[in-house]
Amino acid sequence: MFRRKAVSFKIVSAFLLCGALLTGAAVTAFAQAAQTFSVRLVPFEILGAPPTVRAGASLVFNATTEGNHNLAIDGNGVDLQPSTPNLRDTSGTISFRALQPGTYNLYCPVGNHRERGMQVRFTVVAGAVTGPGGTAVGLPRTGGAAGVTGAASAAGAALPIGLAIAGLASGAAGIILRRRAT
Repeated sequence: MFRRKAVSFKIVSAFLLCGALLTGAAVTAFAQAAQTFSVRLVPFEILGAPPTVRAGASLVFNATTEGNHNLAIDGNGVDLQPSTPNLRDTSGTISFRALQPGTYNLYCPVGNHRERGMQVRFTVVAGAVTGPGGTAVGLPRTGGAAGVTGAASAAGAALPIGLAIAGLASGAAGIILRRRAT
């Protein structure tokens, strides 16, 4: 009887450990998921650019243009040129590789657009929270997801709670198995 229960506790513990490891893999995948932002490029302005983005994740800008524009990034020792041809009175996607924490400039490299004010400064922060629609909302306060509401808040809170439950269950199963073995 005791031997059968010990085996079932070992199986449950193994499943809980696998669940905790898979949850960790999901966290890593989220951290590496591309951040997508919708911007409007109008004469000498970039509208809708994020003030803060998450480090370690590529950046994708869904751009709608009025006139001939594009996007480039420089700063913090980086000079990233556009991944696509210039966009003229149309919509398109412009992608950039992941950036390290620091301060950067997002600007239009066409003609003298940058000199005429078509640039925006943004900060790349390790662990920045991205809210609904890819809107960066900064870092959460310790112990919570401040500034994020709705589905993003529930998703952000579910992960730590799930990890805590898996950890507690694994620890409890280990204690029970140890006591039964002695």
